[in-house]
Amino acid sequence: METPPPLPSLPPQAPEPVTTSLPARLINVFAEPGQVFEEIKNSPPASSNWLVPVMLWVLVSVIASFILFSQPSIQHQVREQQAKAMDKMVEQGKMTREQADQATAVSEKFLGPTMLMIFGSVGAAGAAFAHVFWWALVLWLLGRWLLKSQFPYLKALEVAGLSMMVWVLSAILGLLLGIITGRMIATPSAALLISEFDLTNKSHILLATLNPFHLWLVLLMAIGLSKLAGVPFFRAAVLVLGCWILEQGLFIVTPRMGQMAL
Repeated sequence: METPPPLPSLPPQAPEPVTTSLPARLINVFAEPGQVFEEIKNSPPASSNWLVPVMLWVLVSVIASFILFSQPSIQHQVREQQAKAMDKMVEQGKMTREQADQATAVSEKFLGPTMLMIFGSVGAAGAAFAHVFWWALVLWLLGRWLLKSQFPYLKALEVAGLSMMVWVLSAILGLLLGIITGRMIATPSAALLISEFDLTNKSHILLATLNPFHLWLVLLMAIGLSKLAGVPFFRAAVLVLGCWILEQGLFIVTPRMGQMAL
């Protein structure tokens, strides 16, 4: 009796990609960012991955603006910062003392606590969206030009957006520090060592960039870039860190852009 031929073996099935919920991704990006970004790479694009973190950042920033700018001590600090800026422009010959006094009077008349809250909220919302779109572009260009990897801009946007969860945490901590210290600039950075922070002082801005949350953000985006581009983490980290240093240096040396480095 002839032995029947062996049945052909089925090819091993590839494991299905792990899919987690959005809340899980928002939390796991702190504990297991590599797993989160690997899932992002292998999943269809989802705008919620970047939009929700940005909206959370905006929400915390708006709440912080309303709470902090309602404090008389911080309102006084805002007026002092405006006066210093006017004095500097007079010293540089960009306006006369009379023009500076008139501008200060107009500012005090129209920039009351409510307007400060509104401007602070609008500025925070604009900065949040600009920040995530900008860094998504940086990651996409780094992948395309330097790492020779083709991945969609929307994937870079998801990585940048989820990484911004660190900024949400930083904003919450900054709000608590502002309430405790009664200071307008109370970021979790070396700037806390300065009793009177001056936004026009480059050394003060430099100290404000010494913020562990900045490095945490760079770390997350580097992990995301390494996953999207399929390159070692160290290679991606060097590129992202270099871009961050260039960005912060530009903010520090460029007049009126120092606040963007905070």
